[in-house]
Amino acid sequence: MNTMANYFLCHESEIANDTTRSFNVVTNQGPVELLLLKQQDTIRGYINSCPHLGIPLNWQPDEFLSLEGTHIQCSTHGALFNLDDGHCIAGPCTGQSLTAIDIEQQGDGKIYLQQQ
Repeated sequence: MNTMANYFLCHESEIANDTTRSFNVVTNQGPVELLLLKQQDTIRGYINSCPHLGIPLNWQPDEFLSLEGTHIQCSTHGALFNLDDGHCIAGPCTGQSLTAIDIEQQGDGKIYLQQQ
């Protein structure tokens, strides 16, 4: 029987537009590092792992964006990923993508990681 587990991450008001936030969550499947991105009141989530070497993307806590704020950037090799789909457009992992996560944004503004 497959059951969905929900893990509370934060309230949408805790992430400003055009910013990112990192999370470490212990799930039934083990610890997961992830990031949330808020852009024009839309929130997306990705696993915090560069497809090139499997290392965290951020260079400081909650800092994932390029200087221009136009892409997610890997702090190690400078790979650039589209904000809307996580697809790598420049760097050693060009053509690969970040792993998207399933999130649920509830009517009261709470954001949950959903995991099978």
